[in-house]
Parts: sequence; C-alpha cells; structure tokens
Amino acid sequence: MLKRNIDLENLFRLSLEYVNNILKDEEVLCELKEFCGNENVQLVNKSITYVLYDKNELFKNSYKIEVSIDCKRKSIGSYVLYLDEGKNFIDEFFVIKPDLADL
Repeated sequence: MLKRNIDLENLFRLSLEYVNNILKDEEVLCELKEFCGNENVQLVNKSITYVLYDKNELFKNSYKIEVSIDCKRKSIGSYVLYLDEGKNFIDEFFVIKPDLADL
C-alpha cells in the first residue's frame, strides 16, 4: 500500500549515508578523482520513486532513491538505493559512466 506522507529528506539522507560509505573506499575515491582531474565530486539528490511492481520481486513495494554523481557540472554516474517500506536496505547500485573522456 502506497503511503502518502513520505519523509523525502530522510530517504535522501539515508541514501547519502550509504553512498558516503562507498566513497570511504580509497580505491573508489581515487578513481573518481582521476576521472574528475582531482576536482570535487558532488552528490545531487535526483529522485525518489515508489516501485509498485517490478519483474524482479525483490523490488516490489520499495523506494528507489537516485543520487546523481556530478563533476564539473556534468553527471558522471549515479547511485541508486532500494529500501523497503520500513526503510531497510534491499540493494544498491553505484554506476560510473564509461564515456568520461569529454570531462
């Protein structure tokens, strides 16, 4: 059942906590900085979607939170977090675009 009173700020805050845990990995952080020419990486709240149906049963009735990973005002990737209705972790995806030569 879809809840209408969703604390969007809380969901974005949770997603930023998860993505910051990924960025604590030195190897990942170094790769991102390399792509960006040592410029700062910005995390930009992009969207929250409630998934009513998905072929993959795992994602049904869940929140899909997407955060854009930007550098030099261009999106270089995204972080997608799935949480169940109780805001418990289901899955996450950290995606960096392969065509970053034009940054």
